[in-house]
Amino acid sequence: MRKLLIHCFTLIWILCCFTGCTTITTQPKNNNSDQLSIVTTIFPQYDFARQIAGDHANITMLLKPGAESHSYEPTPQDMKAIENCDLFIYTGGENDVWVDDLLQTLGEKKPDTLRLIDCVPTMNEEIVEGMEHEHEHETILEADIKDRPLSDFLGDYQSVLPYFENGTLDAYISQEAEEHEKSFDTMKQEFLKRKFSDYKTISIQDSSVTVTTSSGSMSGEYAYTGFQTEKDDDGDIRSVWYGYKIKSPIAGMPMYLTFNDHEIGETHSEEDEQTKHIHMRYGNDSIEALMDVDDWAPTYFVSDATAEEIRTAITEHTHHDEEMDEHVWTSPTNAIKIVNKISELMCEKDKKNADTYTANCKEYIAQLESLDQAFIEVVENAKRKTILFGDRFPFLYFAKQYGLNYFAAFTGCSSETEASAATVKFLIDRVKAEDIPVVFTIELSNEKIADSICEATGAKKLTLYSCHNITKEQMETGETYLSMMTKNVESLRTALN
Repeated sequence: MRKLLIHCFTLIWILCCFTGCTTITTQPKNNNSDQLSIVTTIFPQYDFARQIAGDHANITMLLKPGAESHSYEPTPQDMKAIENCDLFIYTGGENDVWVDDLLQTLGEKKPDTLRLIDCVPTMNEEIVEGMEHEHEHETILEADIKDRPLSDFLGDYQSVLPYFENGTLDAYISQEAEEHEKSFDTMKQEFLKRKFSDYKTISIQDSSVTVTTSSGSMSGEYAYTGFQTEKDDDGDIRSVWYGYKIKSPIAGMPMYLTFNDHEIGETHSEEDEQTKHIHMRYGNDSIEALMDVDDWAPTYFVSDATAEEIRTAITEHTHHDEEMDEHVWTSPTNAIKIVNKISELMCEKDKKNADTYTANCKEYIAQLESLDQAFIEVVENAKRKTILFGDRFPFLYFAKQYGLNYFAAFTGCSSETEASAATVKFLIDRVKAEDIPVVFTIELSNEKIADSICEATGAKKLTLYSCHNITKEQMETGETYLSMMTKNVESLRTALN
């Protein structure tokens, strides 16, 4: 639905191009058309750019002050502003998927761009104890599961193992190693073990399975035995395995096979069909024994899939249930990296003011470094290392930077605003058990969850600013990323003592 709306906006934008529409959501410092023109989506990059630019660039923020960044939709005027600028800075990630459609529409007219998530190492959102989370795919109900003959898996497939062995997936392995804080070699060995298969290819025709090894090929006829489900920690069905037993034992062919191809509970696009894959476990003991195997998932892609298609599918499938946390700016050390990159691009595009940009950047980074030291001092001298949010938690990078533990109602990118009774009770019990003095909310929140927790516990409610946006009043009084983060220093000091 979101993509359909963007296509509609894009069509309207094209029509508006012929009617002279213009857009300024936030007024720049002046309107000198000879100046560098920068458009940003939300407040952090807007503020970073204006601290570097001073009076030497026109900077526009598309998100209106007081608006919620996660529900932002571009207007035709916003699209035209992007087309006419010299540099477009946006966050990237799930909330900015509309940008790709727009840039593709602009073709050669598109401006130079910078994504904040490309400036720093990113993290996937965490689901901590007690936190509500949204399931990425549909719930699988037992009543919806149907028996499946072997012919449902009809096709010719290749093992993914060679692609882990020959270096095709090394970049993916490196990413996984970094996320799991392991060495590349350790991570690669784990994948080789997990994806190990005796069979280079498998071919399924009706009730027959043909496998190929280094010694040759062999075939067997199999009969369906039923299905078994795997459940997650919440008791929800996460996958279904279909079992088959060989009709007449054949030397070299496994007695039992189980297949899983994610056809239940997930919606596939046409692109997914090009890289269709299945998982097949095999053995001679029993179906139950195959279900009990841990960390072994031999994977097979359709035989005509290319190395690039397999690499893309592996990456997307592995992270299907994970969502990247886009709030990279909440860590001051990340902010420093982002500011440096913005300054570098501004200097490249506006060489006559490069010295000013460089000097402003240096001064601003010194202030960010002082902010970083202030947070370090607070945490090092704190009585506790845990913070609690009766709200979303857009502070993953911040918490990791300073070694803080946290509890919250929702992840940072959640669209939810109402928590279940179980979640609220968990947070109330946690405040009481750990004698937590402060319950945090974020700016522009309805604060209902935090109010309930504070009422039940006597804890103090404070705001910790994520800086994703500010109110109209704050914009008019000159609030900045630094001013709000400095307020966070004192709020954190109160919460940790």
